[in-house]
Amino acid sequence: MRQKQNIIAGLDIGSSKIACFIAEVNDSDTPQIIGYGNCASHGIKRGMVVDMDATERAIREAVTMAEEMADVHVNHVFVSLGGVHLSSHVTDGLVVLGNNEISQSDLDKVIDVACAKQLEGDRQIIHSLPMKYVLDDQLDIRDPRGMMGSRLEADVNIISAAKAPVRNVIRCVERCNLDVAGVVVSPYASALSTLIEDERELGVALVDIGGGTCDIAIYDQEAMVYAAVVPVGGNHITSDIARGLSTPIYHAERVKTLYGCAMASQVESDTNIDIPHVGEDEETMTGHITRGQLTGIIQPRCEEILEMVRTEIEKSGFESSIGRRVVLTGGTSQLQGFRQLAEMVLDKSVRVARPTGLGGLTSMSSVPQFSTVSGLVMYGSRMTSQRITKRRSSFAGNNRVWNVMQQWFKESFQAT
Repeated sequence: MRQKQNIIAGLDIGSSKIACFIAEVNDSDTPQIIGYGNCASHGIKRGMVVDMDATERAIREAVTMAEEMADVHVNHVFVSLGGVHLSSHVTDGLVVLGNNEISQSDLDKVIDVACAKQLEGDRQIIHSLPMKYVLDDQLDIRDPRGMMGSRLEADVNIISAAKAPVRNVIRCVERCNLDVAGVVVSPYASALSTLIEDERELGVALVDIGGGTCDIAIYDQEAMVYAAVVPVGGNHITSDIARGLSTPIYHAERVKTLYGCAMASQVESDTNIDIPHVGEDEETMTGHITRGQLTGIIQPRCEEILEMVRTEIEKSGFESSIGRRVVLTGGTSQLQGFRQLAEMVLDKSVRVARPTGLGGLTSMSSVPQFSTVSGLVMYGSRMTSQRITKRRSSFAGNNRVWNVMQQWFKESFQAT
């Protein structure tokens, strides 16, 4: 396999699947997907590691599939982090400037002050996302760089996580001989690849319905102002079907995918479905169910998921900011009738989003299930670009200092 310098890899460690995307960053600054792989996840439950060995095997399989397709070897990955242990809260920071021009270092300082607010000892900050700035008496400034003032304040969305689950995820990745280039919470990654500019500006709630959890990200005025994780997802629907019909989990998932519907009013024909009971093989299936009966199992769980999402949005304090805009993504969002049910339960205008903003996406890799891993690649591309810019600025600054020194030596020599 080839070794390349301009390669970015994202690794989504989810409850139902583990997915890896490998992208190449070219001169257009748009990452081009050149390889992807995914496999079933057996070591993750509700976004957290419950079996290190099973998680390691799944990571190796997904990464190997992506590497073989891309014909490259990756050493670093940007990793998703999920789980109900994630929390989001807004805090503020303040720095005194002395009427100097505001630089990036000043912004970093005010965010550091906000981050310094005491956290519980068993938690760590994953993201510190500025929402808005106040410069002296001027409110709601989005980017104060280059402005002049004496006092800079910032409201910052601090997203934190319990330390132990973070260490477990990182350890699983490291056991696969991979370095963690960055950790990104799942709702933030999904939002990067699915929300359009107008939605982020006007205010929107993104709801990513995964296998074990449901991730929520709220945006307002281009800033992510809230994130949360609800401990239910598509796997709970599958479990309901398996228990209700006494059929194996894998067949319950198949029936859900092929015949499932979230609203009884959306079922056009009452098709008869043959199912095997637990312990039977598929050649001697004795179970039968109609599509209407299957919907009767699925709809209550879908309603429960959406009601929990609605409660979380109300609890956030930003419900008025999102207006009537909700975006759904994730595998369960593709369930027939789910969007219509979401519009009823949430009383919002709802659209289902696929990942965008990447080149090389195919019909197989651009489905809502891959929103998070696509966002990881986009996040990695942005971080890499920012690091390059900082290095260039530092290099330019060093050159200016060297030129001043040369001029000083030249003038001093001539003067003697």
